[in-house]
Amino acid sequence: MSNHTELDLPVALAAAPFETVGMTVRQVVSQIERRLRQSELDPEWIDVANVADDAHEARFGLRGDAAWPHTGARHARLCLSVATGHSEGWHVQIDFVFFVEDGERGAWRSQPLVRIKVLTRSHAWSVAAVVSRLLDID
Repeated sequence: MSNHTELDLPVALAAAPFETVGMTVRQVVSQIERRLRQSELDPEWIDVANVADDAHEARFGLRGDAAWPHTGARHARLCLSVATGHSEGWHVQIDFVFFVEDGERGAWRSQPLVRIKVLTRSHAWSVAAVVSRLLDID
């Protein structure tokens, strides 16, 4: 009997985090997709959140050719979540969360980056575990 839980196995198979500095959102999506396929965790699809390449990035997320956001600051980080899909399946979502100063006040903002679709809950959590390792979120 193995001492690994169901989620430990794909995380153990995932390579070390990769460097995102100097990459675009689309390049990071390609890296994630390649690593998921190497781990045999093929999603139904993976894409930038702003699939329409809409200029309103505050609402729809960074466009594919935008630079991947820098998350080294205290008030800037990646957020990974798992949610049920609108019609079927599950989505693994990666958002950039950051604090916007406004004098003595301010607000947290969230900007969509990546969406990954899978069909089952266990697949979604396995994908989330690997992506978390790849982007050094854990």
